[in-house]
Amino acid sequence: MNRIINYLRDAISGVLSYFGQTKLRTSLTLLGITVGVSSIIAIMTVLATFEKSYEGLVSDMKTNVFYITKDNPVEISFGNIGRGSRNKPNITWSEYEQLKRSLSLTKNISATVAEEPSERTISVGKNELKNKLTSFWGGDAAILSLNKYEIIDGRNLNQQDIDNRTRVALIGYDIKEELFPYSNPVGQTIKIDNLPFQVIGLLAPKGEMLGQSMDAMIGVPISTFLQYFSGRNWRRADIMLILESESMDTIDAATDEAVGVFRAIRKIPPGGENNFYIATNDQLMDTFGDFTGSLTLFIGLVAGISLLVAGIGIANIMLVSLTERIKEIGVRKALGARKIDIFIQFLIEAILISLLGGIIGIILGLAFGNIVAFFLGQDPVIPLNWVFYSIQICASMGIIFGLYPAIKASNLNPIDSMRYD
Repeated sequence: MNRIINYLRDAISGVLSYFGQTKLRTSLTLLGITVGVSSIIAIMTVLATFEKSYEGLVSDMKTNVFYITKDNPVEISFGNIGRGSRNKPNITWSEYEQLKRSLSLTKNISATVAEEPSERTISVGKNELKNKLTSFWGGDAAILSLNKYEIIDGRNLNQQDIDNRTRVALIGYDIKEELFPYSNPVGQTIKIDNLPFQVIGLLAPKGEMLGQSMDAMIGVPISTFLQYFSGRNWRRADIMLILESESMDTIDAATDEAVGVFRAIRKIPPGGENNFYIATNDQLMDTFGDFTGSLTLFIGLVAGISLLVAGIGIANIMLVSLTERIKEIGVRKALGARKIDIFIQFLIEAILISLLGGIIGIILGLAFGNIVAFFLGQDPVIPLNWVFYSIQICASMGIIFGLYPAIKASNLNPIDSMRYD
């Protein structure tokens, strides 16, 4: 065993010595592998960050909540795939009112509509909000509970606000800090696109999610939002419905009831396809997982092509190295070096080039990916599975693309090699 270790140590030290003599060539060969691997690791780190954030967001919400929307909120369509969703009818205020009257297994139903982010102009006197709102939404009293916001001063929205379409607003803590730094905002007036709204409640700070502040937000009664900010035909504007069953045990029954009632409201015939989307938090997570899985496969294919090109570069540089060292190989064979010695030296050289490029790529990829995670306000993430895959791929590349140059070097005739000029 010690003999084998000493043999490999001598072979590796010889290879590293050769690398030192050809720094520029070795660096250029490493570059192709480094770029390919760092791209994979960086993107997978960012995806892992998004996945972790999304899981946290969903788990932070009530598990016995489900949604009725025009489309799947986390589905991303490309090209012609999105045409079907554009033909779906909006979920309207009147449909919401009909559904609310007809459900018996749902203890709570809320309608909401939001602009995320929002371009609305927010001002107090001559002082205008400098940053964009991350969210400007319309809802009712239940929205705060469903999204786990707490009121630290003032009151919540109520049914009278909804019925009368009153111009009142709930504001996030960031809005208070910028527009009311030295006073209590409750009872004061803010202007949204020059329309005056009375602040009735201040929400407790929640921090950031995916790099976006959850406190740079303003909420108003949904009826007010639809009338003043959704155009003339506000009753036809698209809204999202959030429903809550009595418990997790009854969520399936409540979901089935909601689907049946909403199909009846829309007069969808038996056997006809739903022209709306309904989902629980678990289904949304599954959809998000399917999307990230497809994206991972696509990125893997693109990165595989990049690494294939880098592997061809390894084979090319090894053949150039062979041509330059023909005399050296002849001398070594004349002094007693065996074919296996030459073969292992060249193969280790190819593997080391590939592994060094891969390790540098992993370090750079993790650094870049976690810089993105830092700006998104997330903890560092290391996709260990992809780190392991990258090391395996790089080692395999060294073997595959170093095999032919190693065989060719080991089969050289020592006499002809020593004569080579």
